[in-house]
Amino acid sequence: MLKQYFALLLTLTFTSIKAQNNLIILTEKGSKFFLSVNEQAVNDSAQSQVKKAKVFDDTCSVKLVFTDGSPEFKGTVFLTEAGKTVNNREFTYSLSEGKGKRELKFISMNLARVDTISKPQSPEKKIEAIFTEKEKKQIELDKLAEKYPPPGNCPVVISDSLLQANLKLLKDNHIDMNRQKDAKWFISHNCIDTKQLIKVMETFDRDDSRVKIAKFSFDYIQDHRNFMEVVDAVKFSTEKEELKKFFDKRIEK
Repeated sequence: MLKQYFALLLTLTFTSIKAQNNLIILTEKGSKFFLSVNEQAVNDSAQSQVKKAKVFDDTCSVKLVFTDGSPEFKGTVFLTEAGKTVNNREFTYSLSEGKGKRELKFISMNLARVDTISKPQSPEKKIEAIFTEKEKKQIELDKLAEKYPPPGNCPVVISDSLLQANLKLLKDNHIDMNRQKDAKWFISHNCIDTKQLIKVMETFDRDDSRVKIAKFSFDYIQDHRNFMEVVDAVKFSTEKEELKKFFDKRIEK
């Protein structure tokens, strides 16, 4: 009896300390699907972005069944960081399609929000929460599809504190392609000047990525005439010359 008690205690202890993470799967084209993780169904209604909370395994098999008649997709996702077990993280994967090939691409890993004791919500608050969640999902889809708002009036640049907060978020995103999308999203939704743009560019290790961000930002920044400062911030002569030619053409228009 005592042995059984200790065996049960060990089992409960192991379960309590086992890694627990969240998994988000979404489709780049916005296709709706039903998700299964380790052969367990997740969502009752088809969605283009599905979240599975409290995943205890580091390696998970996933299956996506689509409502538009597309063939189902099966794949594997890894909820680890540099091959090591982590806890309380939220992993996002996207199903990309190109040249007849479909694959799951890792998008991001962030700290999972820890839910505290839930409080009763009024109907109004519940509706507000639903719409907020929908907006967040739409933002993620727009980022993936690179749907940015057109350049508008830029009267006052953002504060240094807001800039620094977003620079930290960019530096924490270790995938260059995703960092570019996050940077473009930030630039297209805020008013910045050339000095602030240079700081955004400095979050990238490669000059070709810096050039792409600089070209994208030209129509969004407040002081286009100071763009040569951005050109000077690029290290290598080839990319520097590319940006200078770009600036000269834009000034001619």
